[in-house]
Amino acid sequence: MTKETRLLKALDYFFVLRPMLFYPGWSTLLAGYLIVYKSRWFLPPDAFHALPYGQIALLLVLFAAAMGGSFLLNQLADVESDLSNNKLFLISEGHIPRKNAVIEATLLVLFSIVFAFYFGREVLLVVLIFILLTGYFYNYPPFKWKDRPWMSLWANAGMGFLAFALGWLASMGNLRPQLFRDAMPYLFFNVALYFFTTLPDVQGDAKAGKKTLAVLLGVKPIIWISFFLYLASAFSAFLLNDKLAMIMIFPAFPFFVLTIVKPHVSSTILATKFSILFFAVAICLKVPYYFALMLTGYFATRWYFKKRFDFSYPNFKGD
Repeated sequence: MTKETRLLKALDYFFVLRPMLFYPGWSTLLAGYLIVYKSRWFLPPDAFHALPYGQIALLLVLFAAAMGGSFLLNQLADVESDLSNNKLFLISEGHIPRKNAVIEATLLVLFSIVFAFYFGREVLLVVLIFILLTGYFYNYPPFKWKDRPWMSLWANAGMGFLAFALGWLASMGNLRPQLFRDAMPYLFFNVALYFFTTLPDVQGDAKAGKKTLAVLLGVKPIIWISFFLYLASAFSAFLLNDKLAMIMIFPAFPFFVLTIVKPHVSSTILATKFSILFFAVAICLKVPYYFALMLTGYFATRWYFKKRFDFSYPNFKGD
Protein backbone atom coordinates (compact mmCIF):
# COMPACT_ATOMS: atom_id res chain seq x y z
CA MET A 1 0.00 0.00 0.00
CA THR A 2 1.48 3.35 -1.06
CA LYS A 3 1.67 6.43 1.17
CA GLU A 4 -0.99 8.14 -0.98
CA THR A 5 -3.35 5.18 -0.60
CA ARG A 6 -2.87 5.17 3.18
CA LEU A 7 -3.53 8.91 3.26
CA LEU A 8 -6.70 8.56 1.21
CA LYS A 9 -7.98 5.74 3.41
CA ALA A 10 -7.31 7.85 6.50
CA LEU A 11 -9.20 10.74 4.89
CA ASP A 12 -12.23 8.46 4.56
CA TYR A 13 -12.92 9.26 8.22
CA PHE A 14 -13.13 12.97 7.45
CA PHE A 15 -15.03 12.86 4.17
CA VAL A 16 -17.58 10.37 5.51
CA LEU A 17 -18.81 13.36 7.53
CA ARG A 18 -19.98 14.92 4.23
CA PRO A 19 -18.10 18.19 4.81
CA MET A 20 -19.65 19.92 1.78
CA LEU A 21 -22.93 19.82 3.71
CA PHE A 22 -21.27 21.80 6.49
CA TYR A 23 -21.43 24.93 4.36
CA PRO A 24 -25.23 25.37 4.28
CA GLY A 25 -25.24 24.87 8.07
CA TRP A 26 -22.28 27.19 8.60
CA SER A 27 -23.78 29.85 6.33
CA THR A 28 -27.07 29.75 8.23
CA LEU A 29 -25.23 29.89 11.56
CA LEU A 30 -23.14 32.88 10.41
CA ALA A 31 -26.26 34.64 9.15
CA GLY A 32 -27.58 34.42 12.70
CA TYR A 33 -24.25 35.51 14.17
CA LEU A 34 -24.05 38.56 11.88
CA ILE A 35 -27.66 39.61 12.42
CA VAL A 36 -26.62 42.86 14.11
CA TYR A 37 -25.23 43.96 10.71
CA LYS A 38 -28.25 42.88 8.67
CA SER A 39 -29.04 46.42 7.49
CA ARG A 40 -25.60 46.81 5.87
CA TRP A 41 -24.45 45.39 2.54
CA PHE A 42 -20.86 45.13 3.78
CA LEU A 43 -19.15 45.34 7.13
CA PRO A 44 -17.31 48.63 7.74
CA PRO A 45 -13.56 48.14 8.30
CA ASP A 46 -13.78 48.78 12.06
CA ALA A 47 -16.54 46.20 12.49
CA PHE A 48 -14.75 43.70 10.25
CA HIS A 49 -11.53 43.92 12.27
CA ALA A 50 -13.42 43.86 15.57
CA LEU A 51 -15.15 40.54 14.92
CA PRO A 52 -14.09 37.85 17.43
CA TYR A 53 -12.64 35.43 14.88
CA GLY A 54 -11.42 32.99 17.52
CA GLN A 55 -14.94 32.65 18.89
CA ILE A 56 -16.38 32.32 15.38
CA ALA A 57 -13.85 29.60 14.51
CA LEU A 58 -14.71 27.66 17.66
CA LEU A 59 -18.41 28.00 16.87
CA LEU A 60 -17.86 26.63 13.35
CA VAL A 61 -15.82 23.69 14.66
CA LEU A 62 -18.42 22.97 17.34
CA PHE A 63 -21.24 22.95 14.81
CA ALA A 64 -19.21 20.92 12.31
CA ALA A 65 -18.79 18.25 15.00
CA ALA A 66 -22.53 18.26 15.74
CA MET A 67 -23.42 18.06 12.03
CA GLY A 68 -20.78 15.43 11.31
CA GLY A 69 -21.92 13.26 14.19
CA SER A 70 -25.53 13.53 13.04
CA PHE A 71 -24.64 12.75 9.42
CA LEU A 72 -22.79 9.64 10.60
CA LEU A 73 -25.81 8.53 12.63
CA ASN A 74 -27.94 9.00 9.53
CA GLN A 75 -25.63 6.85 7.43
CA LEU A 76 -25.49 4.14 10.10
CA ALA A 77 -29.29 4.01 10.05
CA ASP A 78 -29.36 3.80 6.23
CA VAL A 79 -26.57 1.33 5.46
CA GLU A 80 -28.79 -1.10 3.54
CA SER A 81 -30.70 1.54 1.54
CA ASP A 82 -27.51 3.44 0.74
CA LEU A 83 -25.97 0.24 -0.56
CA SER A 84 -28.95 -0.51 -2.80
CA ASN A 85 -29.11 3.10 -4.04
CA ASN A 86 -25.32 3.23 -4.60
CA LYS A 87 -24.79 6.39 -2.56
CA LEU A 88 -22.98 7.39 0.65
CA PHE A 89 -20.91 4.25 0.19
CA LEU A 90 -18.01 4.75 2.60
CA ILE A 91 -19.85 2.89 5.37
CA SER A 92 -22.29 0.82 3.30
CA GLU A 93 -19.50 -0.67 1.16
CA GLY A 94 -17.21 -1.31 4.12
CA HIS A 95 -14.51 1.30 3.54
CA ILE A 96 -15.17 2.31 7.15
CA PRO A 97 -16.30 -0.46 9.56
CA ARG A 98 -19.61 0.25 11.30
CA LYS A 99 -17.97 -0.07 14.72
CA ASN A 100 -15.47 2.63 13.83
CA ALA A 101 -18.23 4.89 12.52
CA VAL A 102 -20.15 4.48 15.80
CA ILE A 103 -17.05 5.45 17.78
CA GLU A 104 -16.42 8.47 15.54
CA ALA A 105 -20.03 9.64 15.81
CA THR A 106 -19.94 9.31 19.61
CA LEU A 107 -16.71 11.29 19.90
CA LEU A 108 -18.00 14.06 17.64
CA VAL A 109 -21.26 14.40 19.56
CA LEU A 110 -19.43 14.53 22.89
CA PHE A 111 -16.95 17.08 21.53
CA SER A 112 -19.74 19.41 20.35
CA ILE A 113 -21.56 19.18 23.68
CA VAL A 114 -18.45 19.85 25.76
CA PHE A 115 -17.43 22.89 23.73
CA ALA A 116 -21.00 24.26 23.71
CA PHE A 117 -20.50 25.00 27.42
CA TYR A 118 -18.13 27.78 26.38
CA PHE A 119 -21.01 29.74 24.83
CA GLY A 120 -23.47 29.30 27.68
CA ARG A 121 -26.54 27.30 28.59
CA GLU A 122 -28.77 28.49 25.75
CA VAL A 123 -26.24 27.55 23.05
CA LEU A 124 -25.72 24.21 24.80
CA LEU A 125 -29.47 23.62 24.76
CA VAL A 126 -29.65 24.39 21.03
CA VAL A 127 -26.77 21.97 20.32
CA LEU A 128 -28.44 19.21 22.36
CA ILE A 129 -31.77 19.72 20.58
CA PHE A 130 -30.00 19.74 17.19
CA ILE A 131 -28.24 16.45 17.91
CA LEU A 132 -31.40 14.80 19.24
CA LEU A 133 -33.47 16.02 16.30
CA THR A 134 -31.04 15.33 13.45
CA GLY A 135 -29.22 12.36 14.93
CA TYR A 136 -31.89 10.39 16.79
CA PHE A 137 -35.48 11.50 16.18
CA TYR A 138 -34.88 11.83 12.44
CA ASN A 139 -33.26 8.43 11.96
CA TYR A 140 -34.24 5.86 14.59
CA PRO A 141 -37.39 4.19 15.93
CA PRO A 142 -39.80 4.76 17.50
CA PHE A 143 -39.65 8.21 15.89
CA LYS A 144 -37.85 7.81 12.52
CA TRP A 145 -39.22 11.13 11.27
CA LYS A 146 -37.40 10.86 7.93
CA ASP A 147 -39.94 8.18 6.92
CA ARG A 148 -42.92 10.30 7.99
CA PRO A 149 -43.46 12.99 5.33
CA TRP A 150 -44.86 15.81 7.45
CA MET A 151 -42.59 15.14 10.42
CA SER A 152 -39.65 15.10 8.01
CA LEU A 153 -40.71 18.57 6.85
CA TRP A 154 -40.86 19.89 10.42
CA ALA A 155 -37.56 18.25 11.28
CA ASN A 156 -35.76 19.85 8.34
CA ALA A 157 -37.31 23.23 9.09
CA GLY A 158 -36.13 22.79 12.66
CA MET A 159 -32.59 21.98 11.53
CA GLY A 160 -32.32 25.26 9.65
CA PHE A 161 -33.86 27.26 12.46
CA LEU A 162 -31.56 25.72 15.06
CA ALA A 163 -28.49 26.51 12.94
CA PHE A 164 -29.61 30.15 12.71
CA ALA A 165 -30.47 30.24 16.42
CA LEU A 166 -27.05 28.87 17.33
CA GLY A 167 -25.30 31.80 15.67
CA TRP A 168 -27.89 34.33 16.82
CA LEU A 169 -27.62 33.29 20.47
CA ALA A 170 -23.82 33.19 20.38
CA SER A 171 -23.88 36.78 19.10
CA MET A 172 -26.86 38.31 20.94
CA GLY A 173 -26.36 36.50 24.24
CA ASN A 174 -29.86 35.55 25.33
CA LEU A 175 -33.15 34.27 23.92
CA ARG A 176 -35.67 36.94 22.85
CA PRO A 177 -38.75 36.93 20.56
CA GLN A 178 -36.70 38.89 18.03
CA LEU A 179 -34.92 35.62 17.15
CA PHE A 180 -38.05 34.20 15.52
CA ARG A 181 -38.67 37.35 13.48
CA ASP A 182 -35.05 37.57 12.30
CA ALA A 183 -35.08 33.91 11.28
CA MET A 184 -38.07 34.17 8.91
CA PRO A 185 -36.27 34.86 5.56
CA TYR A 186 -33.79 32.06 6.20
CA LEU A 187 -36.45 29.64 7.42
CA PHE A 188 -38.66 30.14 4.35
CA PHE A 189 -35.66 29.84 2.03
CA ASN A 190 -34.31 26.68 3.67
CA VAL A 191 -37.72 25.00 3.62
CA ALA A 192 -38.13 25.87 -0.07
CA LEU A 193 -34.83 24.11 -0.76
CA TYR A 194 -35.85 21.17 1.44
CA PHE A 195 -38.90 20.55 -0.76
CA PHE A 196 -36.56 20.40 -3.77
CA THR A 197 -34.40 17.76 -2.06
CA THR A 198 -37.38 15.39 -1.87
CA LEU A 199 -37.60 15.21 -5.68
CA PRO A 200 -34.46 13.38 -6.97
CA ASP A 201 -35.51 10.05 -5.43
CA VAL A 202 -39.25 10.36 -6.13
CA GLN A 203 -39.46 7.50 -8.67
CA GLY A 204 -37.42 5.09 -6.57
CA ASP A 205 -39.33 6.05 -3.42
CA ALA A 206 -42.66 5.50 -5.16
CA LYS A 207 -41.58 2.02 -6.34
CA ALA A 208 -40.38 1.19 -2.83
CA GLY A 209 -43.69 2.28 -1.34
CA LYS A 210 -42.21 5.21 0.59
CA LYS A 211 -44.62 8.05 1.29
CA THR A 212 -42.38 11.10 0.95
CA LEU A 213 -43.89 14.53 0.30
CA ALA A 214 -42.77 14.29 -3.32
CA VAL A 215 -44.55 10.94 -3.72
CA LEU A 216 -47.69 12.18 -1.98
CA LEU A 217 -47.95 15.54 -3.75
CA GLY A 218 -46.15 15.07 -7.06
CA VAL A 219 -43.31 16.96 -8.72
CA LYS A 220 -45.18 20.02 -10.02
CA PRO A 221 -47.02 20.79 -6.74
CA ILE A 222 -43.70 20.50 -4.86
CA ILE A 223 -42.12 22.97 -7.28
CA TRP A 224 -44.96 25.47 -6.85
CA ILE A 225 -44.83 25.17 -3.06
CA SER A 226 -41.08 25.84 -3.15
CA PHE A 227 -41.62 28.83 -5.43
CA PHE A 228 -44.16 30.42 -3.07
CA LEU A 229 -41.87 29.78 -0.10
CA TYR A 230 -39.10 31.48 -2.06
CA LEU A 231 -41.35 34.51 -2.61
CA ALA A 232 -42.16 34.54 1.12
CA SER A 233 -38.44 34.53 1.95
CA ALA A 234 -37.76 37.41 -0.46
CA PHE A 235 -40.72 39.44 0.85
CA SER A 236 -39.79 38.92 4.50
CA ALA A 237 -36.15 39.87 3.79
CA PHE A 238 -37.37 43.10 2.21
CA LEU A 239 -39.74 43.89 5.09
CA LEU A 240 -37.02 43.27 7.68
CA ASN A 241 -34.45 45.24 5.65
CA ASP A 242 -32.14 42.24 5.91
CA LYS A 243 -29.59 42.97 3.22
CA LEU A 244 -27.64 39.79 3.93
CA ALA A 245 -30.79 37.78 3.19
CA MET A 246 -31.46 39.87 0.07
CA ILE A 247 -27.97 39.15 -1.31
CA MET A 248 -28.62 35.46 -0.69
CA ILE A 249 -32.19 35.24 -1.94
CA PHE A 250 -32.61 37.65 -4.86
CA PRO A 251 -29.93 36.15 -7.21
CA ALA A 252 -31.66 32.76 -6.92
CA PHE A 253 -34.82 34.13 -8.56
CA PRO A 254 -33.97 33.03 -12.15
CA PHE A 255 -33.30 29.49 -10.97
CA PHE A 256 -36.65 29.29 -9.17
CA VAL A 257 -38.38 30.67 -12.26
CA LEU A 258 -36.62 27.99 -14.30
CA THR A 259 -38.21 25.30 -12.12
CA ILE A 260 -41.64 26.71 -13.06
CA VAL A 261 -40.83 27.05 -16.77
CA LYS A 262 -39.13 23.65 -16.91
CA PRO A 263 -40.62 21.62 -14.04
CA HIS A 264 -38.02 18.88 -14.07
CA VAL A 265 -35.96 17.44 -11.23
CA SER A 266 -32.77 18.63 -12.94
CA SER A 267 -34.01 22.24 -12.70
CA THR A 268 -34.65 21.89 -8.98
CA ILE A 269 -31.18 20.41 -8.42
CA LEU A 270 -29.63 23.42 -10.18
CA ALA A 271 -31.76 25.81 -8.12
CA THR A 272 -30.67 24.08 -4.92
CA LYS A 273 -26.96 24.06 -5.75
CA PHE A 274 -26.86 27.71 -6.84
CA SER A 275 -29.02 28.87 -3.93
CA ILE A 276 -26.57 27.29 -1.49
CA LEU A 277 -23.73 28.98 -3.39
CA PHE A 278 -25.43 32.40 -3.27
CA PHE A 279 -26.05 31.96 0.45
CA ALA A 280 -22.35 31.30 1.02
CA VAL A 281 -21.31 34.20 -1.21
CA ALA A 282 -23.56 36.52 0.79
CA ILE A 283 -21.67 35.51 3.93
CA CYS A 284 -18.36 36.09 2.13
CA LEU A 285 -19.37 39.70 1.42
CA LYS A 286 -19.57 40.24 5.18
CA VAL A 287 -16.65 37.97 6.15
CA PRO A 288 -14.25 37.52 3.20
CA TYR A 289 -12.25 34.89 5.11
CA TYR A 290 -15.21 32.55 4.63
CA PHE A 291 -14.43 32.49 0.89
CA ALA A 292 -11.06 30.90 1.59
CA LEU A 293 -12.79 28.26 3.72
CA MET A 294 -15.24 27.56 0.89
CA LEU A 295 -12.51 27.21 -1.73
CA THR A 296 -10.47 24.94 0.51
CA GLY A 297 -13.44 22.65 1.14
CA TYR A 298 -14.48 22.56 -2.50
CA PHE A 299 -11.09 21.75 -4.01
CA ALA A 300 -10.09 19.36 -1.21
CA THR A 301 -13.31 17.41 -1.74
CA ARG A 302 -12.86 17.39 -5.52
CA TRP A 303 -9.28 16.11 -5.11
CA TYR A 304 -10.25 13.40 -2.61
CA PHE A 305 -13.12 11.91 -4.62
CA LYS A 306 -11.17 12.05 -7.89
CA LYS A 307 -8.13 10.36 -6.36
CA ARG A 308 -10.04 7.90 -4.19
CA PHE A 309 -12.96 6.88 -6.41
CA ASP A 310 -12.31 8.56 -9.78
CA PHE A 311 -15.45 10.65 -10.01
CA SER A 312 -16.17 14.38 -9.92
CA TYR A 313 -17.86 15.65 -6.79
CA PRO A 314 -19.01 18.29 -6.01
CA ASN A 315 -20.24 19.82 -9.26
CA PHE A 316 -22.79 22.32 -10.52
CA LYS A 317 -24.60 20.00 -12.87
CA GLY A 318 -28.29 19.22 -12.65
CA ASP A 319 -27.69 15.70 -11.38
